[in-house]
Amino acid sequence: MLIPLQWIGLFSVATVFVVMLALGLMLGREQIAAALQRRVVLVAVIFAVVVPIPAIAVLVVQTFEPERAVAAGILLMAISPGAPVALRRALDAGGDRRFAPALHLAIVLLAVLTVPASVEILDWIFAAEFKVTPLDIGRQVFFAQLLPLMLGAGLRAWRPALAERLEPRLGRIGNLLLLVLGVMALADAPWIVRQIGWLPSVAGFAMTIVALVVGAAFAWRDPEVRPAAAVAAAMRNPGLALLIATLNRASPTVIAAVIGYALGLAVAIVVYLQWRKRFYARRQ
Repeated sequence: MLIPLQWIGLFSVATVFVVMLALGLMLGREQIAAALQRRVVLVAVIFAVVVPIPAIAVLVVQTFEPERAVAAGILLMAISPGAPVALRRALDAGGDRRFAPALHLAIVLLAVLTVPASVEILDWIFAAEFKVTPLDIGRQVFFAQLLPLMLGAGLRAWRPALAERLEPRLGRIGNLLLLVLGVMALADAPWIVRQIGWLPSVAGFAMTIVALVVGAAFAWRDPEVRPAAAVAAAMRNPGLALLIATLNRASPTVIAAVIGYALGLAVAIVVYLQWRKRFYARRQ
C-alpha cells in the first residue's frame, strides 16, 4: 500500500469539511421554498435513492454470488446514501441551485433512519449479522456534513456579503482538495485490486450508471431537477459504509471492497459529468 488508509481518511475529513462549508455558504430560505414547490418530486427522488438502488444491489449479489466479503462491501455502499460530495457533483452536473441543496439535506437527514433499517433488512436476507444504530449514523452525518453546512448557512444569514465572497474561493479550494484526495485513492488502487480483484470497482461503475438512470427517471419531466436527482441516486457514502464495517469489526477485505466500489463510482461520475458538459456544449 503506497499511502496508508489512515492518512487518506484524515485528509478526507478535512476535504469534506471544506466542501460542505463552501456549500453551506449557498444555503438560504430559497432552498426550503424550492423543496416545498417540488415536494412530490422530492419524495419520488428520495424513494429512488433509498429503495431501488439497494434492491438492485441485492439482485446483483444474488445473481453473481461474489465472495462474501466483496458482496458485503457492495451492499454496504448500496445502502449508504448522501455522500458529502454529492451536492457539489449535482451542481457540477447542472442541477438546480435551489432544489439540489434541499434534496441533499433531506437524504442526509433521513439516512439516520433509512440506513439502520436497510441494515436490518440485509441482515434478514443474508444473515450478515451487521448492526448499526441511528445514533451511530447521526453522529457521522452531523460531524461530516450537517455541522459545516450549518456553519456556512449561519454565516450567510449573518453576513451575506461575506458569504458571497467566500463561497467561490472555498469552492475552488474544495475542488483542489478533492482532486488530491482522488490521486491519493488511485495511488492505492493497485493494492486494492490485489486484495479483492476488479469486481467491486466494476460493480461500483455499473451500479452507478444504473442509479443515474433510475434517479433521472424518478425526476419525471422536470429537466431542472433531473441532474440533481440522477447524482443523488448514484452517489453513495463511503464514510457511512466504512462506519458500519468498522462498528461490526468487518475484515480488511470488506473495507477494501467498499473502497473498490467507491473507485468505480468515482470513475462513472466523472464520465457522467463530462457527458453533461458535452451535452450542454452541443445545445449551445
